[in-house]
This record gives sequence, structure tokens and C-alpha cells, in this order.
Amino acid sequence: MFLRLLKSEAQKQIEEILKEHGEKIQTVCILFNTMDLEKLNYITEEKLPEVKTLVLGIGVLVGSFTAIDGFLSQFACLKIRSIVYLLLFFSWIIYWLFNRFYLPRNKKNKVGIVIAIFSENESERQKLKADFISKLKSDFKREGILNFSEVIFLKNHFSKQIKESNNPREELEKINKKMKAHFYVWGDVKKRPDGDEGEKYFLNFQGYVIHKPIPQNLSQEISKDFSKVLPCEVNFLEKRSFEGFEASAKLVHLAAKYIIGIAAFVSQDPQLALRLHNGLKDQFNIFRPLPPHLQDIRNRIPHLISDETLWVARWHYENKRTNETKIFLERSLAENNNNYGTWLFKAVIDFLIDKNIDEALKSIGRAEKCSNNTFEWRYSKAFLYFWKADYEKALKLCQKIKQQNYHTEEITLNEVRTFNLNLLKENKAKAQLYF
Repeated sequence: MFLRLLKSEAQKQIEEILKEHGEKIQTVCILFNTMDLEKLNYITEEKLPEVKTLVLGIGVLVGSFTAIDGFLSQFACLKIRSIVYLLLFFSWIIYWLFNRFYLPRNKKNKVGIVIAIFSENESERQKLKADFISKLKSDFKREGILNFSEVIFLKNHFSKQIKESNNPREELEKINKKMKAHFYVWGDVKKRPDGDEGEKYFLNFQGYVIHKPIPQNLSQEISKDFSKVLPCEVNFLEKRSFEGFEASAKLVHLAAKYIIGIAAFVSQDPQLALRLHNGLKDQFNIFRPLPPHLQDIRNRIPHLISDETLWVARWHYENKRTNETKIFLERSLAENNNNYGTWLFKAVIDFLIDKNIDEALKSIGRAEKCSNNTFEWRYSKAFLYFWKADYEKALKLCQKIKQQNYHTEEITLNEVRTFNLNLLKENKAKAQLYF
């Protein structure tokens, strides 16, 4: 009953305000309708997060309430109207705080792609949204990448904060604690006169990728690749701004697929890496002529796919999917016929699945040619000779194993022991495997 009376009283108060000040409110609405929407957008995004806007907003509210209804005198009797004014007052503060500090959070199980490009005015900002961001999203959508990723366009004041920071990487790490994204492209866009050619747009890019903890040298390699694949600056004439922004979006699209794929691979997610790298080589070929630094990146893609498909083949093998194991093994070799790890694993499949010792020895022979000063293949070859009871060749290889070491040999030894002991559970007659 009390709430119904309260609602009725509030409605009466609102009707009184509209009756007394309807003309003023109508004038304000007309003013907003005729205001340049571009300027309004700019004020909303650029000026709203500033502290002086908060103070100005509070001043405007207090002045408006005082002018309309003797705002300050309402506190003496605590009428409904004063409560409404207080709610508006606190709503303004909450709205300002939300715009100033809220960072969108990347959705769970999605690859977060964050674009944080600062623009000096709203016309540049709108061009960036309409031509650059929309093209980036449409490319990702067409390839099905938006099914497992999300593109987030940061507000201008956050982009400015990153750009003007003394340590942008540290700033991005702080921002990412809230956003939980994986890939950042940050920089700025500006329009400047360029001699007789007229005005040009200049886009400056830098990138940052988030991945699981990995060795420092590997992280540095990813950073080097990032700097190669993402151009530091792109410029184009204003009259060709649509084509320029779309071409820039295409470069960021390729960089995102390449770098996020590598980060996924080193973070032990080869299936995501494979989804991102599939078809990427052909997409690089769209750019004619392709700059030398991008040619180097493009030429690495088959090697990456070969390693990723090898990892997927091993996963299928561990899950007892024989057909899928062989399919991915074949694809790995089709992408890179000199993949050392693939030939080693193929020898295991030749021996365990196909029971073909001679084919396994051929696979080890191919691995030996691709070994590049690593010697895991010797253990596999010695094992096959022991299995065949060709002890003379087996012992010769054991002598070489004894004389030469390599960095990851301890891992190989553990794998060899496990492999032999598992076989001995079913093959008691092969006593030489204990050797």
C-alpha cells in the first residue's frame, strides 16, 4: 500500500514538472536532435571520461535543479521530488565512473582480439569503425573465426592511455588482468597534409600477444615475427581512405591469425593453431608484390602446419584413433616432407600399427637425413635392429650413442625405457629389449 502511494506521488510530481517546464524540456530535446551527431559522439567518447566533465555535469545538475524547483530548499522537507533529484545526481556519477573505468571482458573460451587505436578526432574514429573494424570482423566471420574469437574495439581514452604510457607493455598487462584477451593491436590514426597530394591518413601499429609461460628465447622469436608481419606504419590518401583502411584491416587480420596461431601452438593448443593457419599461405599471396619480410613469414607457414598436424596425429594416436592418426601424418609430410619429428613418429606407426619393420627402417632413414645434429633416430634404429636380432648393427649404433650426446637426450632415454618395457609385457621372448 505504501509503495503504491509512493509511486502515485512520484507520478504527480513528474506531471507537475512537465506541466511547469514542458516548453523548456521540449527546447532541449530539439537542441539535441539538431546537434551534429558526429560532435555528440566525440563528446560522449572523448570528453565524457575526463574529470572536468564529471564536475561540469554535477554543476549543471545542481544548477538545473535549483532553477527548476528550488532544489536546495527541498532537503528540509525530504519530498519525493528531492529523492528523484538525488537519484539523478548519483546516476550521473555512476554513469561517468562506468565510462571512465569499465573495460569489456573477453568471453570465456574465446580468443580475445583487442584493437586499441587512438584517433585525434571523431571523423577519424568513425572511419576506423566503419572501414577498418567492420572489414576485420567480416573477414573473421567469413572464415568462421568469430565462432571462437571476439573482436573488441577499445574506447579512445583507453587507447590514448596505452599510447602515451612510458611502458605500453606494462600498461597492456595491467589492462589484460581485467579483459583476459590474447592479442592486442595498438597505435594511432591521424590525418595530415602531404604536399601536393592532399591529405593523407597515417596508421601506426604495434602488437602484443598473450601466451602461456614459455622460454624467453621462444618468446623473443614470437615478438620478432610479430614485428615482421605487422607493419609499423601504413599511409594512404584521404580520397582512397576506404581502400586504405580495408587493406590495413587485411594486414592486421593476417597478423592476428599468424601470431595467435603460434601463441596457441606454444601454449599446447595445436588444434586452434591449425584452424588459424589453414589457408594462410594463400591469403598472404593476395598482396602483389609481397614484401621480402612477409615472404619469409609466408614460407614458414607450411612448416608450422606440418608441426601442428604432427601434434594432432599424436593426440589421435594416444586416443586410439588409428585412421585419423595416419591422415594427419600424411598431411604433415605433405606440408613439409623433411619434418624430422614426423618421420620418427611414422616409424613408430609403421612398427606398432602396420607391423612393417622394413618400412619403419625406411622412415628412420628419412629422419636421419633431416636430423640436423640431433640423434633420437639412432635409438629408434638400434631398437629395430635389436628387434630383428641383427645384433652387429645394433651394437655399432650403441657405440655411437655412447660417444655422442645432445641437449634433450634425457627425455629420449625415458621414452625409450617406457616404450621397451611396455613391449616386454606382451613379448617376453624379446629379451634383448632389456639391453
